[in-house]
Amino acid sequence: MSMFAVAAEVEAASAHRPLAYATGRPGDVYLCHPFLVHAAQPHHGKRPRFMAQPPLHPAVPNELERADGAYSPVETAIREGLRRH
Repeated sequence: MSMFAVAAEVEAASAHRPLAYATGRPGDVYLCHPFLVHAAQPHHGKRPRFMAQPPLHPAVPNELERADGAYSPVETAIREGLRRH
């Protein structure tokens, strides 16, 4: 499946969800779930603004199939997203 096809599916699946703006001051940081659907808003200011989205890699690899069922919150969210519960 192409990236464009995935984007179209995500847009359709999230179109009915409520919209929330993440506003802050310079230097504020938002740590977001990897499945968060997000987009930048148009910039109407006079000074440049910068946004970065560096990857935050887990300290240990995610395990989506654990014998003990002791999943981390992120693993649980990924399993629910993949409908593995």
